[in-house]
Order: sequence, then C-alpha cells, then structure tokens
Amino acid sequence: MKKFVCVAALLLCVCRVSFADDASKRAKIDEMFTLMKMQQTLDQLADQQAGQMKKIMPQLLAGQTIGPDDQKQIDAFMDQLSAMVRDAIQWDKLKPQYEELYTATYDETTIDGMLAFYRTDAGRAMVAKQPELIAKSQGIAQAQLTAVQPKMRAAFEDFAAKMAKSAAAKQK
Repeated sequence: MKKFVCVAALLLCVCRVSFADDASKRAKIDEMFTLMKMQQTLDQLADQQAGQMKKIMPQLLAGQTIGPDDQKQIDAFMDQLSAMVRDAIQWDKLKPQYEELYTATYDETTIDGMLAFYRTDAGRAMVAKQPELIAKSQGIAQAQLTAVQPKMRAAFEDFAAKMAKSAAAKQK
C-alpha cells in the first residue's frame, strides 16, 4: 500500500510539473507572439490580399465595358471578398491554433532563444520589415506564376483536346 501511495504521489508531482512547464511554455509563446506583432502582421496580410485582389480584378475583366453601375457592383464584391479574408485570418480565431503549432514544434529552450532574438534591435527590425518582405516575395512569386500561365493554359487546352478525342474514340 505504501508503494502505491508513493507512486501516486510521484505521478501527481510529475503531472504538476508538466502542467507548470506547459503553462510556462505557453506564456513564453504568447510573449513571442506579442513581440512578433502577430495580430498586426495578419491585419497587414489581409490588406495585402485585398490589394492583390483589386489588382487581379481588372485583368479578369479585361476587354469588357464596365459602366458606373457595374463598377459599384465590382467594388461591393471586392469589399465582400476582403471581409471574408479578414474574417478568415482574425488573430482571435488563429491564435489557439498557432499556440498549439508553436507548442508542438518548439521546445522551451528554443522558444527562450527566439524570445531573446525578438527582444533585440535586430529582432525588432526583422518584425518591422517582415510585412514588406512578405509583400515583395509574394510579388516575385506572382510574377513567376503570371509568366507560366500561358504555358499552363496551353497544356490544359492540349490535355482537354486529348481527353475529348479519347472520349470520342470510346463512343465509336
């Protein structure tokens, strides 16, 4: 019976330490999110996405005559899409998932090192420049995707023709 009580007491102590470590780790992750300005970053990301959508819309409507009423509908639609993006990436919605991700990915020693970095001038500079860096890198990727679109369209048309030819052959 004494062994059972000792083992039970030991398990309770281990569980308490584990919960304390988890709480400590989560508190550090929360501080890191604050230093990383995660909420502001997501707000800027939403703004950038809205800007990207506004750039794409004229390309989608190229060659069409757009009257003032049509423009009002387009603007309302763009506002609707922007609201959807903002709603999807609200920090309050994403924070629990990010906390789980960071908790599962990083041990406490690594989090301590990351916190130390984000507290430095270099860390603060990185956080400040991150939205601009992301926007520019998205521009680079978008340019590459735009360049490959004609090839993709041609490949799709070729594939569709082959599939149509195959379907026609099967019907004979």
